[in-house]
Order: sequence, then C-alpha cells, then structure tokens
Amino acid sequence: MPEGDQKGHNFFLDILVLGCFVAIITSFYFFYFQKDYDFIVEVACDPTEETCLQRDCSNPDDCPPNGLSDFKRYGLNAGDFAKCENEDCENACETGAIKCELLECEEDEIMGEACSSFESPASDKEQI
Repeated sequence: MPEGDQKGHNFFLDILVLGCFVAIITSFYFFYFQKDYDFIVEVACDPTEETCLQRDCSNPDDCPPNGLSDFKRYGLNAGDFAKCENEDCENACETGAIKCELLECEEDEIMGEACSSFESPASDKEQI
C-alpha cells in the first residue's frame, strides 16, 4: 500500500474519533451539568376534588412502581428534580417551591389511562 493512502486513512479515522469524542462531551455537558431537559412526574390526586388521570391498578403488573391509580402529571426541569423530597414532587410543585407545569388530562387507551370527570359543586348550583 502506498504511503500516501495510509496517511489518508489515519486522517479519516482521526476525524471520526474526534467527532465521536465531541458528541460524547457535548451530551455529557447538556445532560449532566446543564440538565437541559424535562421530567414528567406523577403525583397523587383526589378525583372528588379535581380532574385526575385514572388507571386500573388491580393487577400490580399493569401499574408503575408508584402504585397510583388516581394521579396528575407535572412537567419540571431536571435541575429542579433534586429539590423534590424522596422523588415525590407533589409538595414542591403545589407550594411553588419549584417551577412545575400541570399537564392537561389526556386519555391514553394504550396505557389504560382515562380522565375523571370532576364537576365543582358551584357549577351544580348555577344550573338549578
């Protein structure tokens, strides 16, 4: 093999390795230091007081580890997740200790989730 071809091959391999290294370092920076992504957390919900998502947890294999059959979801920045006590963000989100966004109730038939239909007592009095 001529000497010029060998140098070209090494140059291509060097560029490839450098590109992979830059991609890994960049990803590490954004995910570990900046935490520039969001988490979605589920917290307990009382369907007699508010609209909740509901799932059937009668079979434990169909239910996530949190075991919540009535719940609501919040979206929050990954950097704020460390402020949640024991990975439960309900108190932190509802008191405003961290910035959370309450996610709308969306039914998901594949996951077996449905929205409860909560109506406040005030709306019943208005109809009478």
